[in-house]
Amino acid sequence: MIRINHIGKALHPRHVFRISRASRPQVENVFFVLEQDGVLGYGEASPNSFFNENNLDVQMSLAGLADYFRRQTLSGAEDIGRIWSEIWERVSPSRACQCAVDLALWDLFAKLRGKTTAECALGGPVHDIATSATLGICPPQEWEERIAELAGFPAVKVKLDARVDTDLIEAIRARTPAAIRVDANGAWAGLDIEAISIRLRDLGVEFIEQPLLPSEDALMESLLRKSALPLFADESCAGLGDLERMPGRFSGFNIKLVKCGGITPALSMLREGRRLGLKVMVGCMLESSLLISAGAVVAQEADFADLDGSWLLRDDCFSGLEMVSGRLRLSSRPGLGVSPIFPSL
Repeated sequence: MIRINHIGKALHPRHVFRISRASRPQVENVFFVLEQDGVLGYGEASPNSFFNENNLDVQMSLAGLADYFRRQTLSGAEDIGRIWSEIWERVSPSRACQCAVDLALWDLFAKLRGKTTAECALGGPVHDIATSATLGICPPQEWEERIAELAGFPAVKVKLDARVDTDLIEAIRARTPAAIRVDANGAWAGLDIEAISIRLRDLGVEFIEQPLLPSEDALMESLLRKSALPLFADESCAGLGDLERMPGRFSGFNIKLVKCGGITPALSMLREGRRLGLKVMVGCMLESSLLISAGAVVAQEADFADLDGSWLLRDDCFSGLEMVSGRLRLSSRPGLGVSPIFPSL
């Protein structure tokens, strides 16, 4: 029998200005703990308002699964996929809830077998993951300090709004040889994206992520043909069902476990993306080392990783994942390899 052991927790950013000096003094994530045979499996959700999810709604939905889990036993890997599907009618439309459950199941399953989650999910040993570090929109007087924090990272992901401040890209390039990627967060409607892409290409940018909002996806086919850089989908590709619309509109897509529902669907998205000839990136929200470790499992087979969520936190609730010169080093301990720091978890 599986039982729910714990739900809840709040995370606090390590440096608030990395998100915004004026907002978000904290970000609340939900932690979900399952227990079977005295072994604990940990899951996490980072609810996102873009998908109409919040901390309290996720906690309530997860609490409503208690009776369901008392009737379940985790015997084989097939049970993870079955439970993932069965809980959907109970937690819909929250993929964040599914994510928390899915991670807890993968962590628990691997621990019960004395293996890492990566070994159970992928069938082999893991390697370190090179990740980008995110540089959010900020005034020029902050650039020097914030760019200095990125030292050692092999790649930088830069947020650019409708002003498309290429001076910031030039400042980064002058200070680091790191690869540069640009995330527009859907803010470039009405702009000459072809000209912008040429300018960014000339500055050494690798690709552009989500130039328009998902509601404007019909314009992406023309933009992709004209763009001097690859265009990646983020919000336009939330789950497996969106992938069939990606070829011809985007060069690749960003998998986030909290928007697709965990490791189980993320692996399916990765494999389908490969079949469609698309590039794959694994990204994150603001997340503890628990969720980042899960993302790093999927990133073992991806082209790019943007998994700096736990690096951005002042207080990480889990230990066991190392960040060394912009590379994530997964633990070799069973499960996802991380342990809670606070007794409440």
